[in-house]
Amino acid sequence: MESTLGFRMVIRCMDLDRSSFFYSYLLDLKIVEEWNEKEGRGCIFGFGTDGSGGQLEIYEMTEEDQRFHPAFRTPLNNDKIDIQLKCASLDEWIIKLKGKVDFDGPVLSPWGRRWIRFRDPDNLLIAIYEDNPGSA
Repeated sequence: MESTLGFRMVIRCMDLDRSSFFYSYLLDLKIVEEWNEKEGRGCIFGFGTDGSGGQLEIYEMTEEDQRFHPAFRTPLNNDKIDIQLKCASLDEWIIKLKGKVDFDGPVLSPWGRRWIRFRDPDNLLIAIYEDNPGSA
């Protein structure tokens, strides 16, 4: 059996322009693909220096898409799912995000993970964390 070759998460966003700005400007993700069709418009972001660390797709669906549901145009109202991004230096992210987005933290968990949390334009919880800060 072959191992998994990649990972992509899809967010059916309310507003592509706001979400694209959030993920590219605030989170420094690079767009690797974009499209605009009658069913909707979207883009794919790549993680890692070459985009091979996984992908995040954001898609503003229209009613032309057979899978459309009115809930796709409303903010999330619970934290059933969230995105957690591991970083090398949480302090660098705190400096970068200060004044650009309201975040909680930093908080050090009992198991040694230090993190901050905030929300994307669809109210999806985003956590940026580092493992075992201060250990070498």
